[in-house]
Amino acid sequence: MTPLATARTTGEIADHVGAELLGPAELLIHGFDRIEQAAPGSMTFIRSARFADRWKESSASAALVSRGVQIEDHDPAKRALLVVDDADLALVKVMNLVEPTDHAPQPGIDPRACVHPDADISESAHIGPNCTVEANVCIGAGAKLIANVFVGRGTSIGQNTTLMPGVIIMHACSIGDRCTIHATSVIGADGFGYTPSPDGVGLIKIPHHGGVQIHDDVEIGACTAVDRAKMGDTIVGQGTKIDNHVQIGHGCRIGRYCVICGSTGIAGSVTIGDGVQVGGGVGIADNLTIGAGARLAGNSGVINDVPAGETWLGVPAGLAREQMPNYAAFRRLGEIARDVKKLKQADPPSDPDQS
Repeated sequence: MTPLATARTTGEIADHVGAELLGPAELLIHGFDRIEQAAPGSMTFIRSARFADRWKESSASAALVSRGVQIEDHDPAKRALLVVDDADLALVKVMNLVEPTDHAPQPGIDPRACVHPDADISESAHIGPNCTVEANVCIGAGAKLIANVFVGRGTSIGQNTTLMPGVIIMHACSIGDRCTIHATSVIGADGFGYTPSPDGVGLIKIPHHGGVQIHDDVEIGACTAVDRAKMGDTIVGQGTKIDNHVQIGHGCRIGRYCVICGSTGIAGSVTIGDGVQVGGGVGIADNLTIGAGARLAGNSGVINDVPAGETWLGVPAGLAREQMPNYAAFRRLGEIARDVKKLKQADPPSDPDQS
């Protein structure tokens, strides 16, 4: 169970999230947990009928329930349901009542950090132990470099942005306000660009003199790489969220409020519109355009442009409503092959020499 900072009654929580309370208002809630693991005194959440069926067997004292989900066998004399428009969003409000586990580091520069005298560091910024800040770096108010962070020359870090341990920001990059970059991610490494040598032996490295722009309110997961452009900038738009182990190739332009799930690889010079959702393990070939609001299912291999608003899946990826019948048929391929074999055996082809 994840404990609340202070135990709350079901009535207090209902007021906090704006819920309709079905059950006692005086039940004391100490924390929250998954419906299968919840114990008495804890709260869980139910977003769909799939989870509603588990309420009867759960030991939770209360649950946040999305409006319209029917809960069978609920006894309002013993347990409480808090009916809300969206149980997931209400849960976020409850989770914000948890005692913070990470206490904000204090402003200042740790004596173990290495900061170039030409760097411009806000007095309210925090530079943690073993961080390196090179010349002409600008670090905004309230920014936090937790530990072992490297910031290359000419880079700017926005206000209230947090760089977790081991993050590397190479030279001439721009990180916006209120961003979070998780441990060991690398922003601004050279793009993967080579051309065959004229003599046919070996490869010639293509210089990458561009930069990277990470706009405001972006969150980037652990072990993710955003490469610098050959010319111009690689861009990640405002509010976009990128998971762990994602590769953003050189010269990509990612729109606003996109979601890119883990282990996705995006090759160079891809343009992704606003609000695109990319499932885990997706591969996107270079120089493609993914239209605004498109959705790419997990493990898809995208080798063509995707129009705005469409859902694609598969390898190679195609329009979902066209791909699904193909996958349904594929599951029956063995059965179909056996039926064809039986038909051939029952009606063998005639011998033209005997006709």
